Amino acid sequence: MTILSYNMGFAAGPVQHSLADDHPEDFFRRNLDSVVHLLKSSGADIALLQEVDLRSKRSHYINQLEYLMKKTGWGYAAPVVDWDMFFPLRKEHRIRKATVVLSRYPIKSSYYRLTSAKSNFDNFLLNVFYYPLLWKSCMQHVQVVLGDKTLNVFNNHLCVWTREARKDQFDVLMDWVKEENLGNNLVIGGDFNYHAYIKGTQKPEEDMGKRPFFSGIWEDIPGIGEAFMLPDTPKGKIHDNITFPERNHRYDFLFFSKDFALKSSEVVGSINASDHLPMVVKLRLK
Repeated sequence: MTILSYNMGFAAGPVQHSLADDHPEDFFRRNLDSVVHLLKSSGADIALLQEVDLRSKRSHYINQLEYLMKKTGWGYAAPVVDWDMFFPLRKEHRIRKATVVLSRYPIKSSYYRLTSAKSNFDNFLLNVFYYPLLWKSCMQHVQVVLGDKTLNVFNNHLCVWTREARKDQFDVLMDWVKEENLGNNLVIGGDFNYHAYIKGTQKPEEDMGKRPFFSGIWEDIPGIGEAFMLPDTPKGKIHDNITFPERNHRYDFLFFSKDFALKSSEVVGSINASDHLPMVVKLRLK
């Protein structure tokens, strides 16, 4: 089984100056076609996608999920709309984006939790102005049917603003897994915004000096593995597998329960559809 995790950045290319950079429609279609090629050439079975536009003005009202499904022929998807806003006085106007699980196999169920976190701009007035307009952070649980097995797949787009918010969200996620006994055939992936930084906000030096906010997963789910990490991987080595080139950092992760064996993992550096790079992880179900 091959799983792809990718923050698509609404197919706006590798450099994003704003929430709505000016690009022609064929620019977005070319980038979406490169995502289609990636899905096909990687042999992916399940894709954990973040920042997929659903008829937003900034991406020429293309329903990017429908575009991918039509071009790949994949029949199953579970989208969660995590930002649906209209900005009448800004060039973005309508933004509607989603966190999505796309699958070649049947999806049995989909549940999600959306949480809101406050921005941390250095300018107090910016925080006051932006908070009502901010996108939500999504944690999504999808059950995918693979033969006689049911996979518990979590697709996440955690808070970009602060370590405290990301830590709180990840704790909610771990409680969710434990309380509902979802630790078997488990995959947890997505954009964790590890050590994330947005220009004009507080820099993450304090965060970088601390234990990774997700470290408790090794105790919460015994035997869990990760695409590139071991439980004792030094925090300074985590960013060796860069998925956010602008900062030479790793924002994206994929964990899997002891029911799986890792065959291979790769960050694909040859695609320029987004400011993130995708991870392709091949697993064998024991």
